[in-house]
Amino acid sequence: MNGDAPVSVLVPATTANLGCAFDCAAIAVTLFLRVSATPQASGFAVGYRGPNAEQIPSDESNLIVKAIRHYAARSGSKILGARIAVENEIPLGVGLGSSAAAIVAGILLGAGLCGKTLHAREILALALELESHPDNIAAAVHGGMVVAAVAGEPPAVLVSKAEVSNDLDFVVVIPDIPLPTEKARAVLPQQYSRQDVVANLQRTALLTAAFFSGENLSPELFRDRLHQPYRSGLVPGIAECLALQHDGLVGIFLSGAGSAVMAIAQKDASAIGDALVAEFQSKGVGAKAVLLKADNVGARILNS
Repeated sequence: MNGDAPVSVLVPATTANLGCAFDCAAIAVTLFLRVSATPQASGFAVGYRGPNAEQIPSDESNLIVKAIRHYAARSGSKILGARIAVENEIPLGVGLGSSAAAIVAGILLGAGLCGKTLHAREILALALELESHPDNIAAAVHGGMVVAAVAGEPPAVLVSKAEVSNDLDFVVVIPDIPLPTEKARAVLPQQYSRQDVVANLQRTALLTAAFFSGENLSPELFRDRLHQPYRSGLVPGIAECLALQHDGLVGIFLSGAGSAVMAIAQKDASAIGDALVAEFQSKGVGAKAVLLKADNVGARILNS
Protein backbone atom coordinates (compact mmCIF):
# COMPACT_ATOMS: atom_id res chain seq x y z
CA MET A 1 0.00 0.00 0.00
CA ASN A 2 0.93 3.65 -0.36
CA GLY A 3 1.47 4.16 3.40
CA ASP A 4 -1.43 5.77 5.22
CA ALA A 5 -1.88 8.63 2.77
CA PRO A 6 -5.30 9.01 1.15
CA VAL A 7 -5.69 8.77 -2.60
CA SER A 8 -8.27 11.01 -4.27
CA VAL A 9 -9.68 10.88 -7.78
CA LEU A 10 -12.17 12.85 -9.86
CA VAL A 11 -14.16 11.22 -12.68
CA PRO A 12 -16.68 12.95 -14.98
CA ALA A 13 -20.18 11.91 -15.90
CA THR A 14 -20.66 10.77 -19.48
CA THR A 15 -23.44 10.88 -22.03
CA ALA A 16 -23.33 7.97 -24.46
CA ASN A 17 -24.83 6.88 -27.80
CA LEU A 18 -25.28 10.47 -29.06
CA GLY A 19 -28.39 9.27 -30.82
CA CYS A 20 -27.05 7.42 -33.85
CA ALA A 21 -23.69 6.25 -32.43
CA PHE A 22 -25.21 3.38 -30.44
CA ASP A 23 -22.71 1.75 -28.03
CA CYS A 24 -19.71 3.38 -29.73
CA ALA A 25 -19.50 7.08 -28.78
CA ALA A 26 -19.81 9.28 -25.71
CA ILE A 27 -18.97 12.72 -24.34
CA ALA A 28 -17.70 13.56 -20.86
CA VAL A 29 -19.63 16.37 -19.13
CA THR A 30 -19.14 18.53 -16.05
CA LEU A 31 -20.85 16.50 -13.37
CA PHE A 32 -18.30 14.72 -11.22
CA LEU A 33 -17.69 11.79 -8.91
CA ARG A 34 -14.99 12.63 -6.35
CA VAL A 35 -13.69 9.75 -4.22
CA SER A 36 -10.98 9.55 -1.58
CA ALA A 37 -9.60 6.30 -0.18
CA THR A 38 -7.56 6.07 3.02
CA PRO A 39 -5.89 2.71 3.78
CA GLN A 40 -6.90 0.82 6.90
CA ALA A 41 -5.89 -2.51 8.40
CA SER A 42 -8.94 -4.46 7.29
CA GLY A 43 -12.31 -4.09 5.63
CA PHE A 44 -13.95 -1.36 3.58
CA ALA A 45 -16.34 1.33 4.78
CA VAL A 46 -18.02 3.82 2.45
CA GLY A 47 -19.27 7.26 3.38
CA TYR A 48 -21.46 8.85 0.70
CA ARG A 49 -22.79 12.30 -0.07
CA GLY A 50 -24.85 12.83 -3.20
CA PRO A 51 -28.01 11.83 -5.06
CA ASN A 52 -29.74 8.46 -4.58
CA ALA A 53 -28.06 8.00 -1.19
CA GLU A 54 -30.57 5.33 -0.19
CA GLN A 55 -29.35 3.14 -3.07
CA ILE A 56 -25.64 3.30 -2.24
CA PRO A 57 -24.17 0.37 -0.28
CA SER A 58 -21.73 1.32 2.47
CA ASP A 59 -19.93 -2.03 2.56
CA GLU A 60 -17.93 -4.22 0.18
CA SER A 61 -20.87 -4.58 -2.20
CA ASN A 62 -20.33 -0.94 -3.24
CA LEU A 63 -19.30 -0.75 -6.91
CA ILE A 64 -16.28 1.44 -6.15
CA VAL A 65 -15.04 -1.14 -3.64
CA LYS A 66 -15.67 -3.94 -6.15
CA ALA A 67 -13.51 -2.08 -8.68
CA ILE A 68 -10.74 -1.55 -6.09
CA ARG A 69 -10.78 -5.26 -5.31
CA HIS A 70 -10.90 -6.09 -9.02
CA TYR A 71 -7.71 -4.10 -9.59
CA ALA A 72 -6.04 -5.87 -6.66
CA ALA A 73 -7.05 -9.31 -7.92
CA ARG A 74 -5.96 -8.69 -11.52
CA SER A 75 -2.66 -7.09 -10.52
CA GLY A 76 -1.77 -9.62 -7.84
CA SER A 77 -1.73 -6.90 -5.19
CA LYS A 78 -3.03 -6.91 -1.63
CA ILE A 79 -5.37 -4.18 -0.42
CA LEU A 80 -6.49 -5.09 3.08
CA GLY A 81 -9.04 -2.32 3.49
CA ALA A 82 -9.81 1.36 3.11
CA ARG A 83 -12.15 4.11 4.24
CA ILE A 84 -13.89 5.46 1.17
CA ALA A 85 -15.32 9.00 1.13
CA VAL A 86 -17.59 9.73 -1.84
CA GLU A 87 -18.88 13.08 -3.02
CA ASN A 88 -21.07 12.52 -6.04
CA GLU A 89 -22.92 14.82 -8.44
CA ILE A 90 -24.02 12.13 -10.92
CA PRO A 91 -27.59 10.84 -10.52
CA LEU A 92 -28.11 7.10 -10.84
CA GLY A 93 -30.24 5.29 -13.38
CA VAL A 94 -30.81 8.15 -15.82
CA GLY A 95 -28.09 7.55 -18.42
CA LEU A 96 -25.21 9.72 -17.21
CA GLY A 97 -22.59 7.03 -16.74
CA SER A 98 -22.71 6.70 -12.96
CA SER A 99 -21.57 3.07 -12.98
CA ALA A 100 -18.75 3.77 -15.44
CA ALA A 101 -17.54 6.63 -13.22
CA ALA A 102 -17.61 4.39 -10.14
CA ILE A 103 -15.67 1.63 -11.89
CA VAL A 104 -13.01 3.96 -13.28
CA ALA A 105 -12.69 5.66 -9.88
CA GLY A 106 -12.27 2.32 -8.12
CA ILE A 107 -9.58 1.10 -10.51
CA LEU A 108 -7.63 4.36 -10.15
CA LEU A 109 -7.96 4.18 -6.37
CA GLY A 110 -6.83 0.56 -6.30
CA ALA A 111 -3.71 1.42 -8.27
CA GLY A 112 -3.09 4.49 -6.11
CA LEU A 113 -3.39 2.51 -2.88
CA CYS A 114 -0.72 0.18 -4.26
CA GLY A 115 1.52 3.07 -5.31
CA LYS A 116 1.05 2.27 -9.00
CA THR A 117 0.28 4.43 -12.02
CA LEU A 118 -1.82 3.02 -14.86
CA HIS A 119 -1.88 3.96 -18.53
CA ALA A 120 -5.29 4.78 -19.98
CA ARG A 121 -5.34 1.55 -21.98
CA GLU A 122 -4.75 -0.44 -18.78
CA ILE A 123 -7.56 1.36 -16.95
CA LEU A 124 -9.93 0.67 -19.83
CA ALA A 125 -8.97 -3.00 -20.11
CA LEU A 126 -9.73 -3.51 -16.42
CA ALA A 127 -12.91 -1.41 -16.55
CA LEU A 128 -14.16 -3.37 -19.56
CA GLU A 129 -14.17 -6.52 -17.45
CA LEU A 130 -16.74 -4.87 -15.17
CA GLU A 131 -18.63 -2.71 -17.71
CA SER A 132 -19.15 -4.51 -21.00
CA HIS A 133 -19.66 -1.41 -23.17
CA PRO A 134 -16.65 0.75 -24.08
CA ASP A 135 -18.31 4.12 -24.70
CA ASN A 136 -18.94 5.48 -21.17
CA ILE A 137 -15.71 4.17 -19.69
CA ALA A 138 -13.65 5.57 -22.59
CA ALA A 139 -15.17 9.04 -22.20
CA ALA A 140 -14.79 8.87 -18.41
CA VAL A 141 -11.07 8.10 -18.76
CA HIS A 142 -10.15 10.36 -21.67
CA GLY A 143 -12.70 13.19 -21.49
CA GLY A 144 -13.93 14.99 -24.58
CA MET A 145 -15.89 13.21 -27.30
CA VAL A 146 -14.71 9.66 -27.90
CA VAL A 147 -15.48 6.91 -30.34
CA ALA A 148 -14.60 3.48 -29.00
CA ALA A 149 -14.59 -0.18 -29.99
CA VAL A 150 -13.60 -3.48 -28.40
CA ALA A 151 -11.04 -5.62 -30.21
CA GLY A 152 -8.52 -8.40 -29.67
CA GLU A 153 -7.98 -11.18 -27.18
CA PRO A 154 -7.77 -10.38 -24.35
CA PRO A 155 -10.23 -7.60 -25.22
CA ALA A 156 -8.88 -4.06 -25.40
CA VAL A 157 -10.67 -0.76 -25.94
CA LEU A 158 -9.69 1.16 -29.07
CA VAL A 159 -10.31 4.89 -28.63
CA SER A 160 -10.09 8.11 -30.60
CA LYS A 161 -10.77 11.41 -28.87
CA ALA A 162 -11.81 14.86 -30.06
CA GLU A 163 -11.78 17.99 -27.91
CA VAL A 164 -15.25 19.51 -27.57
CA SER A 165 -15.67 23.25 -28.00
CA ASN A 166 -16.40 25.25 -24.86
CA ASP A 167 -18.82 27.28 -26.99
CA LEU A 168 -21.27 24.38 -26.86
CA ASP A 169 -23.68 24.10 -23.95
CA PHE A 170 -24.96 20.71 -22.80
CA VAL A 171 -28.45 20.75 -21.32
CA VAL A 172 -29.42 17.56 -19.55
CA VAL A 173 -33.08 17.23 -18.62
CA ILE A 174 -33.69 14.58 -15.99
CA PRO A 175 -37.23 13.30 -15.46
CA ASP A 176 -38.36 12.04 -12.08
CA ILE A 177 -38.66 8.52 -13.52
CA PRO A 178 -35.36 6.59 -13.68
CA LEU A 179 -34.84 3.95 -16.37
CA PRO A 180 -32.73 0.91 -15.47
CA THR A 181 -30.37 -0.08 -18.29
CA GLU A 182 -31.66 -3.67 -18.21
CA LYS A 183 -35.21 -2.48 -18.89
CA ALA A 184 -34.04 -0.13 -21.65
CA ARG A 185 -32.13 -2.93 -23.37
CA ALA A 186 -34.97 -5.40 -23.04
CA VAL A 187 -37.20 -3.39 -25.41
CA LEU A 188 -34.70 -3.47 -28.28
CA PRO A 189 -35.38 -5.82 -31.19
CA GLN A 190 -33.15 -8.78 -31.99
CA GLN A 191 -32.87 -7.77 -35.66
CA TYR A 192 -32.87 -4.53 -37.68
CA SER A 193 -33.53 -3.73 -41.30
CA ARG A 194 -30.62 -2.91 -43.57
CA GLN A 195 -32.12 0.53 -44.19
CA ASP A 196 -32.14 1.38 -40.49
CA VAL A 197 -28.58 0.18 -39.95
CA VAL A 198 -27.30 2.11 -42.96
CA ALA A 199 -29.11 5.26 -41.83
CA ASN A 200 -27.35 5.08 -38.47
CA LEU A 201 -23.97 4.30 -40.01
CA GLN A 202 -24.24 7.32 -42.28
CA ARG A 203 -25.05 9.66 -39.42
CA THR A 204 -22.45 8.17 -37.10
CA ALA A 205 -19.76 8.74 -39.73
CA LEU A 206 -20.88 12.33 -40.33
CA LEU A 207 -21.26 13.06 -36.62
CA THR A 208 -17.78 11.76 -35.84
CA ALA A 209 -16.28 13.74 -38.72
CA ALA A 210 -18.00 16.90 -37.49
CA PHE A 211 -16.61 16.57 -33.95
CA PHE A 212 -13.08 15.76 -35.12
CA SER A 213 -12.99 18.51 -37.76
CA GLY A 214 -14.79 21.18 -35.77
CA GLU A 215 -17.48 21.54 -38.43
CA ASN A 216 -20.98 22.64 -37.51
CA LEU A 217 -23.30 20.15 -35.88
CA SER A 218 -26.98 19.80 -36.72
CA PRO A 219 -29.87 17.82 -35.22
CA GLU A 220 -30.00 15.57 -38.30
CA LEU A 221 -26.59 14.10 -37.42
CA PHE A 222 -27.93 12.74 -34.11
CA ARG A 223 -31.05 11.03 -35.48
CA ASP A 224 -31.36 7.37 -34.65
CA ARG A 225 -33.37 4.34 -35.75
CA LEU A 226 -31.81 1.60 -33.61
CA HIS A 227 -32.70 2.37 -29.99
CA GLN A 228 -34.47 5.68 -29.38
CA PRO A 229 -37.72 4.76 -31.18
CA TYR A 230 -38.06 1.72 -28.90
CA ARG A 231 -37.02 3.40 -25.65
CA SER A 232 -38.98 6.62 -26.08
CA GLY A 233 -42.21 4.98 -24.97
CA LEU A 234 -40.79 3.87 -21.63
CA VAL A 235 -41.06 7.34 -20.07
CA PRO A 236 -43.82 9.79 -21.06
CA GLY A 237 -42.37 12.93 -22.62
CA ILE A 238 -39.17 11.52 -24.11
CA ALA A 239 -40.56 11.27 -27.63
CA GLU A 240 -41.79 14.86 -27.50
CA CYS A 241 -38.42 16.06 -26.19
CA LEU A 242 -36.55 14.32 -29.00
CA ALA A 243 -38.82 16.04 -31.52
CA LEU A 244 -38.15 19.54 -30.11
CA GLN A 245 -37.11 22.19 -32.61
CA HIS A 246 -35.28 25.37 -31.62
CA ASP A 247 -32.90 27.72 -33.44
CA GLY A 248 -30.23 27.27 -30.78
CA LEU A 249 -30.37 23.48 -30.81
CA VAL A 250 -27.60 21.62 -32.67
CA GLY A 251 -28.32 18.14 -31.31
CA ILE A 252 -30.70 16.25 -29.05
CA PHE A 253 -30.69 12.62 -27.99
CA LEU A 254 -31.47 10.16 -25.23
CA SER A 255 -28.52 10.19 -22.82
CA GLY A 256 -27.24 6.64 -22.74
CA ALA A 257 -30.19 4.33 -22.19
CA GLY A 258 -32.19 7.19 -20.60
CA SER A 259 -34.26 8.43 -18.98
CA ALA A 260 -32.39 11.74 -19.25
CA VAL A 261 -32.52 13.71 -22.50
CA MET A 262 -29.37 15.58 -23.55
CA ALA A 263 -29.48 18.68 -25.75
CA ILE A 264 -26.46 20.42 -27.25
CA ALA A 265 -27.00 24.13 -27.79
CA GLN A 266 -25.05 26.90 -29.48
CA LYS A 267 -27.32 29.54 -27.90
CA ASP A 268 -30.41 29.87 -25.68
CA ALA A 269 -29.45 26.88 -23.52
CA SER A 270 -31.68 27.92 -20.62
CA ALA A 271 -34.69 28.39 -22.89
CA ILE A 272 -34.10 24.97 -24.45
CA GLY A 273 -33.92 23.41 -20.99
CA ASP A 274 -37.18 25.09 -19.98
CA ALA A 275 -38.88 23.84 -23.15
CA LEU A 276 -37.77 20.26 -22.51
CA VAL A 277 -38.90 20.37 -18.89
CA ALA A 278 -42.28 21.64 -20.13
CA GLU A 279 -42.58 18.67 -22.51
CA PHE A 280 -42.17 16.25 -19.60
CA GLN A 281 -44.53 18.24 -17.40
CA SER A 282 -47.18 18.21 -20.13
CA LYS A 283 -47.19 14.41 -19.76
CA GLY A 284 -47.46 14.58 -15.98
CA VAL A 285 -43.77 13.86 -15.36
CA GLY A 286 -41.65 16.14 -13.19
CA ALA A 287 -38.21 17.04 -14.54
CA LYS A 288 -35.29 19.36 -14.00
CA ALA A 289 -32.75 20.88 -16.40
CA VAL A 290 -29.05 21.15 -15.61
CA LEU A 291 -26.69 23.23 -17.74
CA LEU A 292 -23.26 21.69 -18.32
CA LYS A 293 -20.17 21.90 -20.48
CA ALA A 294 -18.06 19.15 -21.98
CA ASP A 295 -15.17 17.97 -19.81
CA ASN A 296 -12.08 17.56 -21.99
CA VAL A 297 -9.79 16.26 -19.23
CA GLY A 298 -11.36 13.00 -18.10
CA ALA A 299 -10.47 11.05 -14.97
CA ARG A 300 -7.68 12.48 -12.87
CA ILE A 301 -5.85 11.69 -9.67
CA LEU A 302 -6.12 14.69 -7.36
CA ASN A 303 -3.39 13.59 -4.97
CA SER A 304 -1.48 10.46 -4.19
